[in-house]
Amino acid sequence: METSEMSRQFGTMDIMQSVPDYLLGGNRTYTGMLEEIISSQEERRLQQQLQDRELTYTDLLLGNTNIGHIQNFTATCTPGQNREENSSRYEIDSEREDNLFDLQEFNETNAYDNQDSTTMNEVNSFGYMNSDDNLTDEQNNWQVDFFENLQLEEVEKGRQNVQESATTIATETRSGASEINIGAEEITNLGDTNHSGSTNMEELTEEDVEEFLHEEEIAASEGNNASESSKYTPQIGQEFKSREDANHFFCYYAFIAGFQVVVTHAQRTTSRKRNNEIYKIIMKCNKHGKQPQNKQNEEDEIPSASKEKRKTNVIIRTNCPVVMVVKEAAGIWKIERLQLDHNHELSPGSRTQLFSGKKYMTDMQKGLIRTLNANNIKTRQMIAILSYLRGNVTVTPFDKKAISNYRTKINREVTGNDLMQAQEFFRKKKAEDPTFFYKFDLDDDLKVKNMFWCDGSSVEYYMEYGDLVSFDTTFLTNRYNLPFAPLVGVTGHGQTCLFGCAFMSDETTNTFKWVFETFLEAMGGKHPKTIITDQDGAMKSAIEQIFPNTIHRNCLFHIKKKCYDKNGNAFAAKKGLQQEFEDVINNPITTNEFEILWHAMIEEHGQQNNKYFKKMWEMRKRFIPVYFKDSFCPFLHSTARSEGTNSRFKDNVGPTYSIISFLKEYQRIIETINSSEAYLDNFSRQKRPKDLWSEFYIEEQAMELYNFNIFRKFQVQLKATSRLTYNEIEVGKVYEVYQKPNHPMKEYRPRKYIVQIDHEKEDFSCMCCKFQKDGILCSHILKVIVDEDIPKIPEKYIIDRWRKKDKKIVRNIPAQKSETHELLRYNILSRKAALLSSKGSKSMSTFEFLEEEFDRLMTIVDNMSSAEQSALTSVTNNSSEAGPVTGVSDIGEDEEVLDIQDPERIKAKGRPVKPKRFKIIVEGIKDKMAEKEKAEARKAIAQNKKKNAESASPKDKAKKKRKKVSGESK
Repeated sequence: METSEMSRQFGTMDIMQSVPDYLLGGNRTYTGMLEEIISSQEERRLQQQLQDRELTYTDLLLGNTNIGHIQNFTATCTPGQNREENSSRYEIDSEREDNLFDLQEFNETNAYDNQDSTTMNEVNSFGYMNSDDNLTDEQNNWQVDFFENLQLEEVEKGRQNVQESATTIATETRSGASEINIGAEEITNLGDTNHSGSTNMEELTEEDVEEFLHEEEIAASEGNNASESSKYTPQIGQEFKSREDANHFFCYYAFIAGFQVVVTHAQRTTSRKRNNEIYKIIMKCNKHGKQPQNKQNEEDEIPSASKEKRKTNVIIRTNCPVVMVVKEAAGIWKIERLQLDHNHELSPGSRTQLFSGKKYMTDMQKGLIRTLNANNIKTRQMIAILSYLRGNVTVTPFDKKAISNYRTKINREVTGNDLMQAQEFFRKKKAEDPTFFYKFDLDDDLKVKNMFWCDGSSVEYYMEYGDLVSFDTTFLTNRYNLPFAPLVGVTGHGQTCLFGCAFMSDETTNTFKWVFETFLEAMGGKHPKTIITDQDGAMKSAIEQIFPNTIHRNCLFHIKKKCYDKNGNAFAAKKGLQQEFEDVINNPITTNEFEILWHAMIEEHGQQNNKYFKKMWEMRKRFIPVYFKDSFCPFLHSTARSEGTNSRFKDNVGPTYSIISFLKEYQRIIETINSSEAYLDNFSRQKRPKDLWSEFYIEEQAMELYNFNIFRKFQVQLKATSRLTYNEIEVGKVYEVYQKPNHPMKEYRPRKYIVQIDHEKEDFSCMCCKFQKDGILCSHILKVIVDEDIPKIPEKYIIDRWRKKDKKIVRNIPAQKSETHELLRYNILSRKAALLSSKGSKSMSTFEFLEEEFDRLMTIVDNMSSAEQSALTSVTNNSSEAGPVTGVSDIGEDEEVLDIQDPERIKAKGRPVKPKRFKIIVEGIKDKMAEKEKAEARKAIAQNKKKNAESASPKDKAKKKRKKVSGESK
């Protein structure tokens, strides 16, 4: 019977699903345990019947025992044989459900005393008198043959001997089963014949399973007094194939008994031949040992305010003596010392014991976790998936923490040198794409200080969109604590793209200079027009030296946030200061307007002595938007693009990850960016909005030329024209555009924008300079175009950057080989192998055939792989004979592989402080009072010690003096 069928028949057996395969007897499944339960039940029932009445050997033959599921009666019984040879035995087998049948009680007198043909014919196959008198000859002959094969005459002759040993039969039936041969055909026909009598087959119920487990719990709870017949109770001398098997066995015994197991000692051999192997382990109850007592001095009674003690929990110990010691000898692990009597209460069958003890995770489950981890599935989603496959959470023998720990173990798995693997990763990428670039900066010991790399697609992006670069650094992305610095930009669809990435040993000016110089080397010497960073001084110095003609601006968001943090009280106390501050920072049209409004704000709100406002004024030309309104910086005022990229990486990598793990995540992100760009290119080309906002031709024109995302931004400007009006200052040339006074959306400070138009040259300009900054026309110019009936937007105002293109970034990579990707080949073969395995498992013959063929194919594939690897090694050796590489420049596939070393773990600036809950005033006052009381108490203790020392007797002082002198002499 399959496991799924048994689960449907007997209900969900939660505890059974938590049992490791080893505890069920080697390679047996849960079916094997159910067979044992059935066997033990039938054996007990047979013993009881033998005790209740004197059961003869003939009764056993004719089925007068009401034993369920008896099969394969083979061997005959001849008269004159001794009692041992004639003893009744039976065999239980539940693996072939279709061959099982029940033999019910029938009248022994009718079967033996009245042996006429009519009576024999009227006895049906299940021992009952048949009510149908018109049986066919075939049926009659079949039943006669059945009883003839039983050799009743010979059995009757030996009946007296068997009756005398009825009491001995009970003992012998437990030891074995004699086989009475009645023929395979008769058994099959007997089980399949459908007569009026019912089979009355007994089914195993959930209560039977619970009874079996309950008996094991009782045996486990008895400790040293447990019966030796208990399958899951350890015994002295019990053997195991490995120490893991012994540990699993003891842990499951602990689960049944209701305690937890810990491995307290693992002794290793001193033999050099065995390479320091473990040969002995000691496992104890987790309540072993004495409960530690908290010893506090007078000074420790009052905790120090500067050192916050970590909150931890400890196990309540009772000095429990339970222990199991297993030792290895000649490859076999054997129990050599055992004590199972506890001195505390147990919790039999509690699943929490299993969860807090050993976590049983099969190889298949570990493989699934690896697959989910490779696809960045969150831990809470993993436990949900695994619990669903298992049945539910309660029968899953591990928890969320176990999965999290295993994920950490996976991420730390790096065989060999981490940076050597990174170098090999770069070399493979270089072989696949010649435009891929990478470079290492090494110290004298060949340890990596800095490294830079960029994908071929990144180079193409920079050639197209490299006029703006956003640069920022972040920590906590690798085990070496190297700061990660991505250089990002904005694509033609307004999406973020990666120009390059770097790991740095520190954040000094020289390191930043190396990164920027390497970046220019990778990009063919092209400088960006604008670069936006944070306020780091070393970064600023490096940019001035490497990018002298590049406009450098600081992140507006961070400066404003810092201003609010430092001047929270001022903004709260001065009504209207916040609204004034936002308007002065964001909305001035000219630099002169900003400077006038700034001074007016400072005077009006009395902030002349505000230090941070003074600092902002000194550095205003590095972050105030109006000073950069002529610089192309599309839809950007901060380093939000860089921070978004950092967050994207940190979603799937962390401070415990290796460099090679990080590079795999980088590759996924690059592929996602390329895929997104290709999708948006196709979307913009094939789809359009169902309805347009207006009937103006300029909207139709923009829809046809702009990428879809940029067209949405254009529509925002076009819709804003509905709230604007204008005055014509100079006919056909100069217009004054402003917001309608009756519009419901009011401005904090009304402003007027001057728009100039040259119809002959088709030139448009506005004071807001949105076209110079973002590359699309502003709402002020569009208002004039719409109301002055200008037919269309001039072509030069729809820049090529935002236009639709079929595959705008076409990567210039040599024609790919006919070979497919390794992962794709793996997936194709996996599907075919799974289908073949499914078909091969249908019968034993196909299974054996496929197993032989798989072994043969495995040998052939191994030989082919070895030959290919040998050829690749010879090519590499020939290429390295050209001589060593000088310097640490771009390492190509034809150059020698440097034996670079992993970088040292550097001291970072520190993990960000976790945000704390804002306390109300009363809580703050109470905390200060508590700290003051603690300080006074410590002061009082010190004074008491001083007084005690002063009040000591002269004799005590003399003793102390002698001790001091003797100590100095020593």
